[in-house]
Amino acid sequence: MQDTIIEELKAEITELAHMVRDNFLLAVKAFEEKDTTAAENIIIKDDKVNILTEKISKHNFSAIALQAPVATDLRTLGAYLKIVTDLERIGDLAVNIAKAVIRLEKTKQTLPLFDIIHMSNEVNNMMELVIHSFLSEDISELRSLNERDDIIDSLHRQNVEKIEEALEAQPHNFKEAIQYIKVLHALERIGDHVTNIGEWTIYMKVGNIVELNH
Repeated sequence: MQDTIIEELKAEITELAHMVRDNFLLAVKAFEEKDTTAAENIIIKDDKVNILTEKISKHNFSAIALQAPVATDLRTLGAYLKIVTDLERIGDLAVNIAKAVIRLEKTKQTLPLFDIIHMSNEVNNMMELVIHSFLSEDISELRSLNERDDIIDSLHRQNVEKIEEALEAQPHNFKEAIQYIKVLHALERIGDHVTNIGEWTIYMKVGNIVELNH
């Protein structure tokens, strides 16, 4: 199998990863700034994510069907398919955050941001690590994803508790709180998908599936 096909797919997946990460960062910024126009643009831009995802998947399946890859290449192509699926889902979750921002416009928007931005920064750090590891094929830091994902889960719980406490004092803000919880859920799920990508990156390198999210 030609190495150029693997490199082409890697370049396309890298493009998709950066596209998805950019949309994620824009969604968080829209949430922080209550910017519904930016949120609407993210939803529109997700079409490009879906188009590129389909292009990569077709390219990948074509390589498997027509190039008769050896075991190592087949392992890489299989991992690529899994990584693309996780990236697409991260893109969908960024859209969920954007939709929450749009719904928040119809609320009083009096709740504080709690530690949601801190949580999003931790998720972004995970994404940076995984993209770098995928590009460089250096998996040495990927095992830290387990601890990093635990931090995300802890921040999720803490933020939900703070929202519950706020609602006890201000029950009329329940509609706003629901959207906050949707944002928190999206961030937590993005952390899970980023961890999955780390697992598949390790698999490509060593040939074993390592469970990082436990």
